[in-house]
Amino acid sequence: MRKLFFFILISLLPSTMGFADPAKLSAGKEIFNGKGMCAGCHVLKDAGANGNIGPSLDQLKPSIDVVKSVVNGGLGVMPAFGATGMLTAKEIDEVSFYVASKAGK
Repeated sequence: MRKLFFFILISLLPSTMGFADPAKLSAGKEIFNGKGMCAGCHVLKDAGANGNIGPSLDQLKPSIDVVKSVVNGGLGVMPAFGATGMLTAKEIDEVSFYVASKAGK
């Protein structure tokens, strides 16, 4: 019984701990600094971004769901990248994963 419990616990760890996907992180960083133009407005140390229009993502440390929501629908002066088609759903997923993984680190 203990072995079964241990096996189940170990098999769940990758999905619950959010292990980094290097390819997805790289794609997200590229979108953050490129097509998404996020670096022009936000601070994110990992991206080398020092924008001063939007909030510091390093201070906010937003979850992936929060990032996706704001990138999709916009907020304040930030455009709705998803609603306007400026970024694809895949690109939004990648940049959200990147920001949530790297903010505050």
